[in-house]
This record gives sequence, C-alpha cells and structure tokens, in this order.
Amino acid sequence: MKTQTRNLSHFSWLSILAFSTFIFITSCSSDDVPKETPVETESDSNETTTPIEISPDVNDDGALNILVIGTSTSINTSTSAFASTKIATELNSILSQDSSITLDVNISFEDIYKNKIVTYGSGQGGNTSNSNFYCHSLLQYYYWPDNQSERLKKLSGQGTYKWDYVVIAADPYIVAKLPGYYALGIHKVAAKVAEGGAKPLLLMLWPKDETKTASITHFSEYGHRAADGAKVTVETIPAGRAWEALPPAKKDQDSDHPTPNGAYLAAASIYSQIFNKSAKTSEYQYDDEIAEMALATKTNEADNVQYTGERSFVSPFKSCAINDNVLHYNHTGTSSENGILGGLKWVINQSSRSLVNGGIAPINFNYGRANTNFEANKRYKINPAGFDYSLGFPMQDNGNHGDTSMLYGLDKRISESDNGTDLGTALYMVRNSELPNGRAIPIRTLYAQLKEAIPSQSAYRDSWHMHSTLDKAIGAYMYTLLTGDCALGVEPIDKNATEWKEWTAHKIGSETAYTLMYLENTTNSCN
Repeated sequence: MKTQTRNLSHFSWLSILAFSTFIFITSCSSDDVPKETPVETESDSNETTTPIEISPDVNDDGALNILVIGTSTSINTSTSAFASTKIATELNSILSQDSSITLDVNISFEDIYKNKIVTYGSGQGGNTSNSNFYCHSLLQYYYWPDNQSERLKKLSGQGTYKWDYVVIAADPYIVAKLPGYYALGIHKVAAKVAEGGAKPLLLMLWPKDETKTASITHFSEYGHRAADGAKVTVETIPAGRAWEALPPAKKDQDSDHPTPNGAYLAAASIYSQIFNKSAKTSEYQYDDEIAEMALATKTNEADNVQYTGERSFVSPFKSCAINDNVLHYNHTGTSSENGILGGLKWVINQSSRSLVNGGIAPINFNYGRANTNFEANKRYKINPAGFDYSLGFPMQDNGNHGDTSMLYGLDKRISESDNGTDLGTALYMVRNSELPNGRAIPIRTLYAQLKEAIPSQSAYRDSWHMHSTLDKAIGAYMYTLLTGDCALGVEPIDKNATEWKEWTAHKIGSETAYTLMYLENTTNSCN
C-alpha cells in the first residue's frame, strides 16, 4: 500500500485550541421568498450512478491545499454562532482517513473578524477620536488596511500554499439583512482566488431557528444569486439545503450552532462538492445517511437550481426603479451634499434624464448625512408623504486622518448603534424600520474601490470636503440606484488623464450599485 504523506500540523491539539476562536454566526431575517420559483431539473434521487472521479489537485502540485474563510464574530452581537471549528475537525477526519487520497493535505483558516483602535477626525473642525473599528464583512476583510498586501497574496495562492480550493463563508447576519453587500464581498474575494488558479466555493449556511431568523430559502436564494452573479466561476455548496432535507431524527439539538450532526453535514458537503462522491467512502465513519444526503443534495440541487427575476427582498440597497425622465430631489444644503450634487449632475448630464430641485410632493428622493451623533438636523429625512425615497450617507471623516480611517470604516465602529460607517448606516435603516423608503450610500466602499483602481487617489479635495472624483463615484452610484440605469460612456485611452479617472469613478459607482441591487457583478447597460 502506498504510504501517504500528510501535513496535519494544523490539527494538533494546539491548533484545535486556536480553532475555537473561529465561529460563524446565525442571522435574523424576514420570511422572504423568491420572486420566482427556482428552476429545477428533474432527477431520480433513487437512481444509483457511479460517481465521476475528480482529481482534487487543481494546480497539479502534488498536494491538496484548502483555505476556509469565515468569521468568528457577527456584526450583530445577539445572533447565534455558526462554529467552523467543528466543521474543520470533521473535514479533517474525513480527509485524513480517506485512503484514496494520496496527496499531502493542508487545510488553513482565515478569520474575517478583526478589530483595531483607529484615530479619525470628525466634522470640519477635525476633532480626533480613538475608537474601535471592526471587520465583519467579506468586503471589509478584503480592504482592511493592515497587512492587506499579504492577505491578497495569500488569497491568490502566493503565500505558503498554492490553493486548490478556497471555501468562502460569511457572517449570516449580513447575508440575512444585506445580501447585496454579501455578494459584493464574494465577488471581490472570488476574483482574487481565481487569479491564483484556485476554485472558489461558497458555503451555504442555515439558520439555527427559522422562526426567529432567516429562512433556508433566503440563504439558498442569495447564496446562489451571489455565486451566479460573479464574473468568475463560483460553485455553491448547498449545505443549508442538505440540512433542510435531513429526517427530523437527524436534526440533533445543541447549544452551539451548528450541532454535531450539522458540523459533519457541512464538512461532508464540502467533501462531496470537491470529490463528487459521498464522505461515507472515507474510513472515518460518522453517519452514512448524513453523508449520502450531502451528496444527494449536491447532485440534485447545486447545478439544477437557478433563481431568476428581480429579487423581492427589500434592503437598504434595493433598486428604487424610478422611470421618470425628470428626477426631483431635496437636500439640507450642507457642503458635503452640495459636493455630491455636483457629482450627480455630472452623471445626469451624460444621461437622457434631467434633475430638478423640489416639486410637487411626494418628490422622488431626498438625501443627507446619516450620522445621528453629529448635527442630526442635517440628516436624511424619512417622510413618505414628502419623498418616495430617502438616501443617507455616513459623513466622511475629516481629512486629517481620513485617507486611512475611511478604509477601516466599511462595517462597524464604536458600537452597533453607531451609524457613521457604510453598514452602520444601512443597518440603522433596518433596525429602525426605515424600509422600504430608506436607501444607503456606501461612500467608504466606493472610496476603497476607487483607491484600489487609482492608488494615488485621495478621498479629499481639501482638509474636509470629499474629492470631486469621489463625488462623481457617489453620483454614479445614486443614479444607478435610483433608476437602475447606467450612463457610462466609452473608456478614455489615456489612463493618466483626468477624464479616465472620472470615467473609472463613474464605472465603480454604477457597478457597485448594480451589484448591491441585483447581486450581479456588472451592469448590462455599462458593458
């Protein structure tokens, strides 16, 4: 018998202690359903077929290298955990006792969750504060400034291991409440993974209690939509659907989430996705019925379910779908709003629509700052009698530290009640029942992408006001969010020219809005 060489140092007792810090969190959501019934291909679940043998060594380097990305802490502190440490243990047991694998096996884990005390300035006066900033989303993980270069190299297989597969999980609360932002993060991470030749796999989660949190239908729909909308191929591991299909007797109870059976099911689902066979073929015998259900679900659903049509779920990033040729607006007149207005007018001038201040109520939209802790009278206004939609943006940090602090401010700072970040603004709208009228403008997310495309780009034109290029990205985002359209012209040839930078800002703004609205990576009208 051929001797198998394995690197199992990750699963020493010391590593298992380390894994205990890595958990997934369950989530809260409304009882939403797909707008259209998913299309399913008929198959006979009782039909026995011989599985196709698949080599797991994608990059032909003689090893099976798998990276799992997930979060140990949710952006919502009251939700239950989805503990990946048990999934890792079960996956290792399956792989390490599978005599058919004659490869070195290396499994690594990357925790999305991070926190750091960051200095930032507030308001035009630039008064500084030192506060905790947190990383919970896939997108903030991607753009988190500390060690970003090394992190992106690791994702693309330029670190210790050249990955064959990268399993992408996320904070279930973000999946439940902000599925568009979940998709935006998946697309960024998956593109970097594919750049290194590995296969990105999206792990579908499930709720601990469907009556209190999101339904499995929600996780299924937005998992598939996010994966299908990526520019690169992303396969969905339908672990949540497999749990749903288990007989009641197999759905064990536990204070943790997932339960022991759930942890094995998730690991068996990953195994079946990679090998196209049941985990019961491993000498590690846990529960053959659960292993078979993981394979059956992968066979019957992973490639046979597609969600089509406009999504019905209402979030702070849902399209306003305004068809009017004349857009009527209102704002409170701050300098930041006037700067954004200049960017919006710049975009409108490239479209077939026009923009008018005021009008007969209710007019199309108003917009304003979101922060409740600073000049609250200048916030956006939720007033359905006066405005169809109300758009809020987290006020920019002062320029004294803003080019750095803005990059930390995508997810959360200080506490859950703070709405001075992109997701803080969006989740404030969710928690305070401002939907369906409220919409969020993620200015820090736009700035992070703009700086990625143009490394020299500042967020500011002076010590306080946002740069006109960023204002144009915001204007493009607003235009696409409001109308569903894109007014992007032909890309300028000279990438050093101001025109190209403005075109890039326009593209980033429109495509970000499109992904947040439709969970697709690009706009049909822009490309």
